[in-house]
Amino acid sequence: MKYVTTVGDQQYTIDINKENEIVLDGEVINADMQQMPDTLMYSIIIDGKSHDVRLSEGDGVYVVQLGGQIYEVVVEDERTRRLAGLKGNVALTGEAILKAPMPGVVVEVPVTTGQEVAQGDIVIVLESMKMQNEFKAPRAGTVHMIYVAAGDKVEQNDTMITIS
Repeated sequence: MKYVTTVGDQQYTIDINKENEIVLDGEVINADMQQMPDTLMYSIIIDGKSHDVRLSEGDGVYVVQLGGQIYEVVVEDERTRRLAGLKGNVALTGEAILKAPMPGVVVEVPVTTGQEVAQGDIVIVLESMKMQNEFKAPRAGTVHMIYVAAGDKVEQNDTMITIS
């Protein structure tokens, strides 16, 4: 199955042909992934090199921790992507819910209820595993509700903020 992934402003096409074979932007990569028991940690072997990765999902965005870096990754299957393209520039409607992708402590909430935000604006700073992670608005809108404050502890999947 083909997927389109977006990391920052970069897009990648991933085609999973068969077990342990992935085609990334036309390049064949041999990979194996195993989840470590009772954790969000994965051991991934890519072309013979082992990588430890923490992977969690929050509101359609995967948060990937790899080598001390944190990446927010949007993954769409090819069919969904094509259908979205057919809709043109239709405005997003409904409420965007930002959930904690991992346990941590809220360091900062640089927005207030009722504030207008643009897609990509930082709305929460969360410390987890001794690293500060900035979480950005998934779309433009108005901050509808803030469920956390600086110093609050959050668990994975706790709702932190909603944007309408």
